Amino acid sequence: MGSTISQFFPPKSNFSVDDIPNLEGQVIIVTGGSSGIGKETVKALLQHNAKVYIAARNAKNTREAIEDLKAQTGKEAEFLQLDLADLQSVKRAAAEFSECVLNFWIWM
Repeated sequence: MGSTISQFFPPKSNFSVDDIPNLEGQVIIVTGGSSGIGKETVKALLQHNAKVYIAARNAKNTREAIEDLKAQTGKEAEFLQLDLADLQSVKRAAAEFSECVLNFWIWM
């Protein structure tokens, strides 16, 4: 029963953004990184020197988010046009990404 209650009321995390190590040389794709939790994730990753690609459908919103993140962090994410509901879009994004990046580590 104790584990059931802890799933509904999990304890406060001991991990914070400050605990993220230096990610220099790491390449990370964040889906939905133009708003909400995804955008905050991109911000934290940029602050820790990762090369971040924001994979999203809406180019306008994503470019605005990239400019906002650049103003906040001094570092710029890249935009990767991707609609996960459209297989052709997924193939196109994979081809575009593989042309640009040789060492890919993390997909979020």
